[in-house]
Amino acid sequence: MRQKEKNMTIEADFGVLGDKIFSGKYGVRVFDANINTKEQCEKYNKQMGHYVTLNCSKIFCTSEPARKYLIKHIVDIFKKFLENVNGTILVVGLGNAFLVADSLGALVIKGLFATHNIPAELREDLGDLCALIPGVSGINGFETFDIVNGVVKSVKPSAVIVIDALTAQNFSRIGCSFQFSDTGISPGAGIGNKNKPINKGALGIPVIAVGVPMMINAKAFGYDSERYIVTPKEIDIYTQNCAKILSRAINEVIHGKNYKNYM
Repeated sequence: MRQKEKNMTIEADFGVLGDKIFSGKYGVRVFDANINTKEQCEKYNKQMGHYVTLNCSKIFCTSEPARKYLIKHIVDIFKKFLENVNGTILVVGLGNAFLVADSLGALVIKGLFATHNIPAELREDLGDLCALIPGVSGINGFETFDIVNGVVKSVKPSAVIVIDALTAQNFSRIGCSFQFSDTGISPGAGIGNKNKPINKGALGIPVIAVGVPMMINAKAFGYDSERYIVTPKEIDIYTQNCAKILSRAINEVIHGKNYKNYM
């Protein structure tokens, strides 16, 4: 990987913030950006923090070798964000599990190997992983942050990984742009909902936000409304494949490559 340049750039075809630090097979390109000044926050409309984006070809939907290649690089990204973290990891799957385009978080949780309930002396070489699907306030009546904060206070994890489906500005990013940051996330922000943010400042521990665009606002097509969200007809395939990739990557990061021997 080459050294990042001092002046960040924006990739024209994807609108991705940061310098390209890797380019490989299956259209995989990794971009890295550090926003650390007020001027940069205003210029890029981002919070201060570290951002990594992995873009790829949609070929991974039908190719297991491509999925394995993506997982390898996503594992490397997770390791960088978690390099100073030891202990219990809580993974939170945001979104509405009953809507295909918004079910990414719940599907990732479904694929995880949760071990927090296993006594440490019986866990052998596995990591300490627990998971949560808080749902949405329109169904359960609870603010998502309050549920997550309650679990954090009870479990006392060392870090939280938050997974959510995002709203894209361009169809080319749907289902093939994995976005990571240490700035946390605001549930429902992509469709105009103003909820309490889930971040380090609020929870007191590192929060790694992971999102994949799965929908696009109809305003991109000229509709003067934020009420309409558009998804491609293959959204179920994109969601299932992205969830499989993220859950396998998280399992490997927390438990090691041999975690499948226990599942």
